[in-house]
Amino acid sequence: MKNAAKTHELAETAQPDPVQEDAVQPRVSWRRRKSARPQEIVDAATRLLEEEGTANLSMAHIARGAGVSEATLYKYFESKQALLSEVFTQWAKPFVARLSEELPSITDLHSQLTLVGLRFLRGIESTPRLHRIFYQEIRWNDYRGSTLHQINHDFAQTVVDAVQAAVERGEVRPDIQPAMVRDALFGGLEHIAMRTIFINRPFDAAEEVARYVDMILNGIGAVRADVGYAEKASDNADRLGQQIDRLESLMARLEKP
Repeated sequence: MKNAAKTHELAETAQPDPVQEDAVQPRVSWRRRKSARPQEIVDAATRLLEEEGTANLSMAHIARGAGVSEATLYKYFESKQALLSEVFTQWAKPFVARLSEELPSITDLHSQLTLVGLRFLRGIESTPRLHRIFYQEIRWNDYRGSTLHQINHDFAQTVVDAVQAAVERGEVRPDIQPAMVRDALFGGLEHIAMRTIFINRPFDAAEEVARYVDMILNGIGAVRADVGYAEKASDNADRLGQQIDRLESLMARLEKP
């Protein structure tokens, strides 16, 4: 009996103090929760933008989606514009980083520009409403000089650098201006997105991009008289098909973990 009583006494002594445990645990949880709040807010804003757009998207609505008060939201983001800019910045950073890793493995300009175009259009396909908001609203409000503007500049610069390198190795005429090729590429890609992705019209992104890049690099002039039009068109179609197959194969390998 004495041993049983002693054992019971030791068990009671070994139990943690409920007051101390309750006092410590909430503080740990609170610290973890507080550090996660900015990202939770960004995640909620991203989700709501894709689901609902910006028409009725208020800071109060975003705060409810993130499970925080509106006052807490303003503690981290001074305005809706600042929050939306962070949403796009977080999307764009890994996109540009991935492309920068992929391009060095490709050596010819046509394939490089086709890869850039494919990544561009497929990025829009993955989050169409987010990109529509960017083109309609974000790009025109305090955009220049922002972090997002710098990321997009770095993305566009990949085309300028690729064209300049092609000029230096004799693949492109020396009088070509790389910045003009950049403008032609992205301007055309945006219009392709507007007439397909933004109106839910199905299209083959790989083929569309390859043909557009081919037009940029080879021009729209008439075929020389000494080469039959049908023969030239057939050669171009075969070459573009092979180009697409190679790029799709490369992208599949790069996407493997």
